[in-house]
Amino acid sequence: MTSKQFPEPWFGLEPEHGHAFEREAQQEIAPGHELHGLGLRTVAKCEGCDDVVFRVSDDTFAIVHLSWTQKAESPPWPRTTRLGSFLAVESALDQHEH
Repeated sequence: MTSKQFPEPWFGLEPEHGHAFEREAQQEIAPGHELHGLGLRTVAKCEGCDDVVFRVSDDTFAIVHLSWTQKAESPPWPRTTRLGSFLAVESALDQHEH
């Protein structure tokens, strides 16, 4: 699997199509959340739920379940699974359930 090919129901996003997910994540991630203060770039989105894979500015990855509230959530929300490498992302996407 390359970074552009994901198992269904996941699909890859080009950078210009990921901005809405990045903005929402930055609005929801409040001080005290493990991703607070880190840059996020959208990699993939699950078609069946609100989970998004982000590449984090510390060279790791995270799957974040966005709530689309457009406001800061109370940590640990939005629910986040940190993944160290793209291989870990591949494994997590293969095991993903709704």
